[in-house]
Amino acid sequence: MDNLQPMIALNIYLLPGFRQEILDEVLSGLSSLPEEDRREVMSSVRENVKISGFRNPFSAPKAVLMRRMEAVFFKQSRFVKSMLKAWAAGQEPLQNPVKAVIDTLNFQPNPQAPDYPDPENAFLTGWPEKTSYQKIADLIRAQEPSLNASTDTLALMTVWLSGCLPDPISAGETA
Repeated sequence: MDNLQPMIALNIYLLPGFRQEILDEVLSGLSSLPEEDRREVMSSVRENVKISGFRNPFSAPKAVLMRRMEAVFFKQSRFVKSMLKAWAAGQEPLQNPVKAVIDTLNFQPNPQAPDYPDPENAFLTGWPEKTSYQKIADLIRAQEPSLNASTDTLALMTVWLSGCLPDPISAGETA
């Protein structure tokens, strides 16, 4: 596929507070992750996050660790992949309702989603016409009223499961 974007391209759509929320959820949910995902996150953090005065970044104060993780999140697609994979695992109740809406809206299929073997060539660009974060959230909430997830969370899960980033020109929104 020709026009695939790296996973770091997702940063254009994420508000800083939401990016921090994602990383906080990953760190807070480490113990509940499947063993393979937990090892992947821990290995990725240890390999990529360097904090002066700490051999093990997990020994640093959480606020310092989060800032350093965010800096890496901006630069390394492999790191983004491991963090989002762990984040998505913690959002499992959202996956089926989001998949149903993705199918309803006829997203362009991205065969790599959600495994993404090459994080440097991962996301397609362009959601179906007249699709916004709010429209997706409204459709998901109409289908599953008991879901308690933010519009940002639903939009990110849509990106993760569809493998498609919104068109940056027409989106005009941030996740």
